[in-house]
Amino acid sequence: MLQDSVARLLLRLSLPVTAGMLLYSLLSLIDTFFVAKLGPLPFAALTLVIPLQILLVSLSAATGAGLTSLIGRTLGGADVKRADNVAWHGIVISLIYGVLATGLGLYYIDDLLIVFGCTPDTFALSREYLQIVLWGSLFTFLPMTLGNIIQGEGNTFWPMVISLLGISLNVIFDPIFIFGWAGIPPLGLNGAAVASVLSQVIITAAIIALVRRKKSYLTWSWAHFQPSLRVIIDIYRVGFPTMIMEVVSVAILALINRTLAGYGYTAVAALGIFLRVRSLAFMPVHGLSQGTMPIAAFAYGARLYDRVKETIVKSCTLALLFTGTAWMILQHQPAWVMQFFSQDPQLTAIGVNCMQLATLFLPLMGPLVILYTVLQAVGQGFSAMWLSLSRQVGFFLPLLLILPRYYGLSGVWLAFSFSEMLSAALALLFLISLWRDLQVRNKLTILMLLRRGYLWQRLKAWLWWQ
Repeated sequence: MLQDSVARLLLRLSLPVTAGMLLYSLLSLIDTFFVAKLGPLPFAALTLVIPLQILLVSLSAATGAGLTSLIGRTLGGADVKRADNVAWHGIVISLIYGVLATGLGLYYIDDLLIVFGCTPDTFALSREYLQIVLWGSLFTFLPMTLGNIIQGEGNTFWPMVISLLGISLNVIFDPIFIFGWAGIPPLGLNGAAVASVLSQVIITAAIIALVRRKKSYLTWSWAHFQPSLRVIIDIYRVGFPTMIMEVVSVAILALINRTLAGYGYTAVAALGIFLRVRSLAFMPVHGLSQGTMPIAAFAYGARLYDRVKETIVKSCTLALLFTGTAWMILQHQPAWVMQFFSQDPQLTAIGVNCMQLATLFLPLMGPLVILYTVLQAVGQGFSAMWLSLSRQVGFFLPLLLILPRYYGLSGVWLAFSFSEMLSAALALLFLISLWRDLQVRNKLTILMLLRRGYLWQRLKAWLWWQ
């Protein structure tokens, strides 16, 4: 992690994950395809419960971001015993989250559905689906947490394999439970929920077996577990800002759903398709970020700040390439994309308009995701939080409230694009601040910056793939 070139490490850690995440997204779209076959109404009902599903995942992702960063930095400092203790804290936290999510979610399920924008048309379908998902909450938290712990050791391959296993099983189970194959009665939308929970149960067992048999840096010694408030604080120094970002995202998504409900459930279904297609565009970047996180964290923990800078430049360049490719497809071939999910002319027309207007500045978001990741890796989780909140609350929320008044449904889609443009401009200031923090004092002077060709030479060195 500290001796190999950054380029080789990015390839080794990110390429399998990026390829895996692309495959994961494609399989997820197949999952979407099966649900879309039920029609716009069931698909809208599913879309309306996405915020609550994201909320569950967000709690685990927030803890996981803190675990990955802290374990990476701790192992970078050669403190294996403390890294073991951090990992055990993550397991305990995930178990607590699972129990609370099931109990509180089922108790307040009706209130939650109303808050997230369910209409009388979709309420019963959404409620039945969500009940099944909530009963399987524990199997959402535990495998994600274990995956993040393994990533903190610098191993991004096996967590991706487990994720691919999960989505593959989900795709296999979907038609069986949705349409009633192999003698099983058709369950419709509820079948999608059963397929999801059953696949999560299986991958939970798989990743536990993996951790027991394939130990890397961590010893997983129970003797190293010592409950510590300090460890929890260190986890959530990075994790808590991530949690705030994700909770705000859920609130914003709920507001979008409520806004779109005024245009009919077809508009809500179009959003659901767009969000899944958009996730495919971001999956390569998220795969890249999974490799970027441990490289940056190890280098920062070892005080190799130039190595952190090189990681930023190389990762941002690749991220821009990934999102730029997705942008070209969504801008020029949106009807081709929609044909896979809709045979309804109205839904197709709304979806095409959505994809074009909501992705005008999509390429800028790739480097932004990398910046979030590096900020978390170096322990600046709150900076990442403020940057994310600025995009969602400072830019997107006002645009969502204002633009639909003048442009109707198109205004909702434009709010995505304009908020991304403004947040990218703001991100440049955060990048400059991070760069200055990484600068070794007395190593760089203003005179060096003014020296002819200096910056260009440094940029070529950082971009050189070797």
